[in-house]
Amino acid sequence: MTSENTSSSSDLPATEAVYQEPTWEDDETRATGILRALFTIVATGFLAYAQWTAPASWSGAVGQNWGRWVWMSAVCNFALPLGIVWMFFGQVLSHQEWLKDQKHNAWNYGWNFKNWRYHLKISLLCWALFLPFLIYFSRQPEMRAAYATYLPTVGSPRDWAFLLSTLVLYMFCWEWFFRGFALFGIAQGLGIVAAIIIQAAIFGLSHYGKPDIEMWSAFAGGIVLGTLAWREKSFFPAFLIHALIHVTWAVLVLI
Repeated sequence: MTSENTSSSSDLPATEAVYQEPTWEDDETRATGILRALFTIVATGFLAYAQWTAPASWSGAVGQNWGRWVWMSAVCNFALPLGIVWMFFGQVLSHQEWLKDQKHNAWNYGWNFKNWRYHLKISLLCWALFLPFLIYFSRQPEMRAAYATYLPTVGSPRDWAFLLSTLVLYMFCWEWFFRGFALFGIAQGLGIVAAIIIQAAIFGLSHYGKPDIEMWSAFAGGIVLGTLAWREKSFFPAFLIHALIHVTWAVLVLI
């Protein structure tokens, strides 16, 4: 009796698996990660170079075309990289839920603001540590001369409000570009060490033409900010630090 029941049950058709719509992660391999990282490097270099060379075709210095410079950053450093992530890589932000518990989560490109209070504390501490250096170097004639043409002329409170608000916007685009798009995109295929070094190198080269001390410190700053962004899985603390320092610097060199 038992053997008959067993035989009968074995003849039953297997239950069909429930069909699930395939998603982009089903096709993810080591090779696709490497190809995405290489494409990210090329895109980062091209967009950084396009922005860096743009003022050569303008009449007047960057400070005289400040609105155009910020608009250029919004396109090259924010909109186009975000479009690449969404359209070419097929990784919309809704996939964060599926990947949030992964050990090496590079897939959300640093769009993570849940620890903003902690990041604000870190940023204020870094700003306080840098403040003496900012005060000292802002008094140097070479620095003041360089930023007299890089930043727009300010006089009224409205001028100051425009400059400082656009600086914050500029830094947000800048940090998403380097410590979001570039860092996390490269890390997906080449690993975090290579990602930190490569994004810091392009970041430093983007300062070419600035005073030497600023250009060389940008390489070190890129490594520090890249390491912090990866540790926190967010480009937000890098943005806060860079924005606080850059806004303070603008005030110091223009007063």
